[in-house]
Amino acid sequence: MNVSNAPTERTVLIGEDAFRVYDWTPVVAASTDASNSASTPGTDASSNPATQTTPTKPPPLFVLHHGAGSSALSFHLCAVRLADLLAQDQGLSRVGPTVVALDARGHGATVCKNEALELSQLSDDLIRVVEAVRRDADQEIVLVGHSMGGAVVVDACQKGGIKNIVGVGVIDVVEGTAIESLAHMNSILKAKPSKFRSVEDAIKWTLRSHLVQNKESAQISVPPLLVKKGEPPMYHWRTDLAASEPHWRGWFDGLSAKFLGLKCGRQLLLAGTDRLDKELMIGQMQGKFQVVVYPESWHYVQEDVPGKLALSLLEFWKRNQKLVIIKRFPIPAKPAAAVTASTPAV
Repeated sequence: MNVSNAPTERTVLIGEDAFRVYDWTPVVAASTDASNSASTPGTDASSNPATQTTPTKPPPLFVLHHGAGSSALSFHLCAVRLADLLAQDQGLSRVGPTVVALDARGHGATVCKNEALELSQLSDDLIRVVEAVRRDADQEIVLVGHSMGGAVVVDACQKGGIKNIVGVGVIDVVEGTAIESLAHMNSILKAKPSKFRSVEDAIKWTLRSHLVQNKESAQISVPPLLVKKGEPPMYHWRTDLAASEPHWRGWFDGLSAKFLGLKCGRQLLLAGTDRLDKELMIGQMQGKFQVVVYPESWHYVQEDVPGKLALSLLEFWKRNQKLVIIKRFPIPAKPAAAVTASTPAV
């Protein structure tokens, strides 16, 4: 089965807002399913245990949320690999979406009347988009967020607006270190070029600055971050991160406590162990969540090591998925007389 490199794009309308959603679920040809279920001529498949089809479990839905100033396509290579791994699992059916990501308000191809990046608004957006794209209320959900997106998925899960969440993955963001870094954020933004003569120049700058180390991913993830405008025409950043400063601290305040309090599987995926704050270090020692470290990666883990991250997310879901209870016929108890006769006298 082949997974197309290009995701399916759709627009989810929520009131006056239009959210761009990308879906990497592979398209299964009808002839493939038919050939798998066909039996050999002259035989009765139902009477031959070797030809009977094993009951399948519906696949989960991984929902990926990018960080501030990024876009859904920062997850492209990871999403392609994750969707491929799910498609190869013979125990899963082929019904419904499996891997999706959205452009948050103020980012990418999403168009919203209000582009303020308040945490509560972002998590409400996520809840509504998930309910619009999931197969049904029974489909298991895994929320995964990078940086600011990590705060969004944790807040959305805590609100309880999404049913059947089995796991939450947070990529390279920790409350303590995130809040400490806010003091330097304006200096970082001022050192960042405000415009480029071409998309290629923006990609080269991104790689040279080590924001992303993977050239293949940068060629996909950078173009959606730019808009062409002005005279002469130049490429400017789609998202004005400086304008979101009033919301920066609100993204991360209380993140560690909220993460540790979630009633589902919890996974922290980091580019280095030095990012753990005290509250999370205690929680890790108590076994409250799983930590996966990618020392060869920088901040954009989903771009630098997409294949490794996809494997980690798949294993995370498998550990936290709900068990399927197989109904069996009850074994009848032995007759009372038989029990008495076979029991030696004491």
